[in-house]
Amino acid sequence: MPDATATTADVHVRPRGALLRTATITSLLVSSPVFGALYWFTIPSGMWLEVVVMHIVVLALCVLVGARQLMVFAEVRGGRLRGNGIFSPVEEVEVDRVARVDLVNTYVGLTPGPVCQLLVRDAEGARLFRMRGNFWHDGDLARIAAALPVSPVTTTEPIDLRDFFRDYPGSAYWFEDRRALSIVSIVIGVIAVAGVAAAAMLVVGEPTRL
Repeated sequence: MPDATATTADVHVRPRGALLRTATITSLLVSSPVFGALYWFTIPSGMWLEVVVMHIVVLALCVLVGARQLMVFAEVRGGRLRGNGIFSPVEEVEVDRVARVDLVNTYVGLTPGPVCQLLVRDAEGARLFRMRGNFWHDGDLARIAAALPVSPVTTTEPIDLRDFFRDYPGSAYWFEDRRALSIVSIVIGVIAVAGVAAAAMLVVGEPTRL
């Protein structure tokens, strides 16, 4: 049950600013050599216009993702916990439904240190809201937790992410803790890269052999 002595306050947070900067720099570092080579090969043959179109499409997609990133937020305001992700709509939770708030340190992938997970659940233990520390500052997660009408429970000893999903059932998003989905994603990524390479070879007039 919510702590009757706890009080809520308006809090509004944004994701780590370094995420957008890193994504922008990575996109430039990856795309510049590729399109530079394509321009080098196609300008003499007069086929550079197709490369320009491809380049504009890629840049437009990057700008759209970047703009979406700037719209991501989480807040406690007006008795509601609200927030969204880059590719997810805004979720709203009435704070009266909040029965437990956990701040759990986990080991995620190849990250050098533990990553905090903010998990908000109802009286039945179902996940209402979750924020992952690899996208948010730990201090902001703590601010959101403190703004809810339940005293947060902090787990200081880091645990493996699989143990987190096991110890907190229902906390995983649909795309997490699924080995088969990870394999399919890798295969799709390889096919996509091969498709882009084949398209680039067609643009520069090189035959493709599969």
